[in-house]
Amino acid sequence: MADTILMDAGGVLFNNVTEETDFLDRLAARHGADTHRLRREIDARDAAYETGRAHVHDVLRDALAAAGASADVAVDAQWLDDLYGDCLAVHPEAFTAIDAIRRHRPDVLLVLTNNEAAHWDRVKDDRYGHLGRFDVIASSWQVREVKPTREFFAAVARRCSQPLDDAVLLDDNPDVLAEAGRQGLRTLHVESPSTLPEAVANLLHFTLTVADTKDRT
Repeated sequence: MADTILMDAGGVLFNNVTEETDFLDRLAARHGADTHRLRREIDARDAAYETGRAHVHDVLRDALAAAGASADVAVDAQWLDDLYGDCLAVHPEAFTAIDAIRRHRPDVLLVLTNNEAAHWDRVKDDRYGHLGRFDVIASSWQVREVKPTREFFAAVARRCSQPLDDAVLLDDNPDVLAEAGRQGLRTLHVESPSTLPEAVANLLHFTLTVADTKDRT
């Protein structure tokens, strides 16, 4: 039986802003950059902000310049945060699942294991308070490694002060899950956040109650 839940955020707790919305289109249009080039440039640089080596605003500015914007492009930080917030969507059922775990299985260690910029995580937290729902924050910006490398999961284990032998990774990315499985972790594919409350109830052997289904952010 699992004693630790490692939970992704993008695609589980929240939408994937850069993948599922027009965030990059609007960013590119404002600064005269090409959207497709911008995506490629960000993909080449995302580890820098995910591991905290650089602020996400700086990485986006450099990516814009490489994608056709002027070399001295200036990015309005408040406009950028407002755009991100406008594109952000929450998945309430995932929060329901977390609160159900807390109610029925308080012994389970809940660990956030997300590839994210520290700044974006704080933007989300200011709005939805997700960070306080976890016992351990072990996202990429905290452990300085990117999921799903061996170094990432080793750093997560150190952050948790225990091995991940009885941990289950909840993630929406099949490639991440496949690599985690190759490293010996148990996994649960979150194909739809709406199914997450029932999935975690089955995983942790408890029954959802009316009170659980009323939980929302």
